[in-house]
Amino acid sequence: MLFEEYDYFQYSFPEPQYLGAKYIFTGWLTKYLPSNIATALDAFSGSQSVAFALKQRGIKTYTNDFLRFNHAIGLALIENSSEKLSANDIEALFTQRDTENYTLMQDTFANIFFDNEQAQIIDQFRYNVELLSNPLKRALALAVMNRSLTRKVTMGHFAHTQALNYANDPERVKRNRSLARPIKDIFFELVGKYNQAIFDNGKENKSYNENILSLLPKLQSIDLVYFDPPYCDSHANYQSFYHLLETYTEYWRDKQFINTTKRYEPQRYSGFDKKQDAIYSFEQLFQLSADIPHWLISYNNRSYPSLQELRAMISRYKDVSIETQTYANGRGGKGSVAGSQEILFVCKNKPHSFIPSHFMESVPFSYWHQRYNNDELEEFTTNRTGLLWLKIKSITRRELINDFLQFAELPVSATRLESKFQEIYTKLSENVETAHTQLDSFIRTKHQETHAAIDQEKLVSELYQLRSFDWGGDYSNALDKYLVDRYIKVYSRFDELSTKLETEIPRAVQGYVLCSWYNHWSSILIEDIFKSHPSVLPTVGQIKKVDFFIDGIPFDLKVTYLPANFIEAKRREKGLRPELTELKRQAREANIPFSEHRRSDDTYYEIVEKMKERGDIFCQNALASMKNIRLEILKEVQTDPQILIRNLYEEQGELRFDASNRLFLVLVDTEDFDSSWKLKRNLQALRPQIMKYLDEFSSNDLEQKKISFRYRNRNRTQEYTAWSDIIFVVK
Repeated sequence: MLFEEYDYFQYSFPEPQYLGAKYIFTGWLTKYLPSNIATALDAFSGSQSVAFALKQRGIKTYTNDFLRFNHAIGLALIENSSEKLSANDIEALFTQRDTENYTLMQDTFANIFFDNEQAQIIDQFRYNVELLSNPLKRALALAVMNRSLTRKVTMGHFAHTQALNYANDPERVKRNRSLARPIKDIFFELVGKYNQAIFDNGKENKSYNENILSLLPKLQSIDLVYFDPPYCDSHANYQSFYHLLETYTEYWRDKQFINTTKRYEPQRYSGFDKKQDAIYSFEQLFQLSADIPHWLISYNNRSYPSLQELRAMISRYKDVSIETQTYANGRGGKGSVAGSQEILFVCKNKPHSFIPSHFMESVPFSYWHQRYNNDELEEFTTNRTGLLWLKIKSITRRELINDFLQFAELPVSATRLESKFQEIYTKLSENVETAHTQLDSFIRTKHQETHAAIDQEKLVSELYQLRSFDWGGDYSNALDKYLVDRYIKVYSRFDELSTKLETEIPRAVQGYVLCSWYNHWSSILIEDIFKSHPSVLPTVGQIKKVDFFIDGIPFDLKVTYLPANFIEAKRREKGLRPELTELKRQAREANIPFSEHRRSDDTYYEIVEKMKERGDIFCQNALASMKNIRLEILKEVQTDPQILIRNLYEEQGELRFDASNRLFLVLVDTEDFDSSWKLKRNLQALRPQIMKYLDEFSSNDLEQKKISFRYRNRNRTQEYTAWSDIIFVVK
């Protein structure tokens, strides 16, 4: 090690309060660093203490964590070499501004972890973070605030609901005064320590925010990798412990928040924190790291898989020795109780070792299970074994799977549904093409039974009883969230809420039920049209992300219209005002009175109807101008459908997010765009267009349907790939 590298030890890592943090072990861990290491990767970086120790030693350091709040620390302290928060920056971060759309902490966590006043300050701060122009400063501000938030709760995590009780307990405050201190004071105390930890080690260090199994294939020329994975069956669920920090960093607006601690749902897929995934994830991890000469792996003797199992897996690739440290005192979590052992696997290349290109001849069940859960769906389209996995999953309902076992004369020993799924896949994947033939035959037989039960004419007649399509509110994926946000949290007086029960709420609930009913049964009819085509293999069970297979390609059908947000985006591109703003301007010019309703849809409807009723040249021209712009937009997307496809993927709601192959059926009534919903029951208009598309469909053209996109509510650097197309039905 060069003498000048020691200069970096004058910089101190801000002490974390993080379950499993290796801060207390960095001196011990770094004793096992080989000499002449130029580039190292901290693959599960967490608090970033090991990455910081690598940076101190003059090593080019890559750091990664799949949680955004940990990534922010990596940006702030590892990738960042010079940017600090100035006095002006800090003042700006606590400046009071209009934050009408930044109330997440108040709405979700006030009176659980913070009182309302502190929650308002935290929301205000998060709004102000976005005003900082430098992304490294933004990351630094978030890192310091997140650390401040952990100081406000006992044990530094958010898996309990005693924060306010403890803050009002003099005995606990005596032991930890931060429980009762203002968050601003804690931030001011910490920010100097973080500023002082920023230094330039002369290398281009980088912080990543990905699942490590996705990141490893993208990196090259790594000399050493440090793995500190979640200790499965120990304190592995970091998303539950630190959910608030992830929610605050992402500032989610359409997540579902569950249980008493308001943990976000769905959680990100890890692959290392659950027993059913852990072993295969480790196998993948080691295979993908085979070309990296040196590994250091932190582990715990109370975790799953066992030390013996993990050592056996490592030994396929590396020579390995084991070092241990015993916890004298507990540090929180099952994996660090007094007497448990911290384990370090020290791994290096075997002499003249040969690493096989794949460690198994067949693709195991867990491989596809992991990719399905992690929205890594590309391979299901291009791999026959992956397609087989999907088909089996599509019949994994108890009555269907038992019928299939009888149909295929396939004996299985498992009794649990998930175990049956796994055993069937293992047996059928021994002869993939024969298995496809069996499954296709079974599925088509079952579909005929379902199809025979649908009386199309009667169902269409029922759908015609709905005369107006009005949801009655903006639900953002969930009626319960709408009612909570609009009524339950708004009205503190019982009599006011009771009045709403007699007026507004019945309309909202009725609208939601009727529109949901219409969408469900019209979708049944539309899917039945697709499934009647000979090139389409239906799904007969309930499976997310797939409605049918066209020429063996899985597709999820989405019936939609020209989205309002897309129309507004295209209007902005053309330098035009939003439609409602323009309508209001035209109404005022025409002296047409209107009310500013709580719902913008109601205001829009009132103006349009009054313009139609007046019917003079001015109103006709105003409505025609709006219609013509929509027709221009329609023509654009018919010429280049991928413009609209990308919008439909990127703007989907968080609770319904996935990266499945999607076939969009876009319905447009050009005479009255707002009546496009009626086309969902117009089988005479739908059937010819659907059949024409399916007749002309060819899997040879699949590459033209490929699309890549990023999703705003998840890792913004992660790129998803899918195959997608649009069928336009225009009246």
